[in-house]
Amino acid sequence: MDHMLLGAALPFVAGALIYFRRGMRAGFAMMLVTPALMIIGAAWAIVPDIPRMLGLMDLYYKMDRDPRCNIFFWHYSIDKVEEPLPVYSLLFVLMIASVFFVLGSNASKVPSLISVTNIL
Repeated sequence: MDHMLLGAALPFVAGALIYFRRGMRAGFAMMLVTPALMIIGAAWAIVPDIPRMLGLMDLYYKMDRDPRCNIFFWHYSIDKVEEPLPVYSLLFVLMIASVFFVLGSNASKVPSLISVTNIL
């Protein structure tokens, strides 16, 4: 979970800095781009673990011993020192919850693509 947290945290922090600098307002583009980059970052961070999920243990062990896996948000280095702690899951959930809170609080400011008056 720490890999996903790190991968999603980089765009989250950048988005949070922009959000607070703009007076706690998020535009439509920011509400699309920040969560999309968080998903991409989290997925990129766990690429070396995908062979294990698919049962390809030979490939997984080969990647596990390869320092070049650091291009996946320092995956190799983190694997050498990590201890699975519940705090990583808690921080990840809090980060995602804060994104949903911002999306919900700013949703009324974004023009609706489909309105009830257009349907009727």
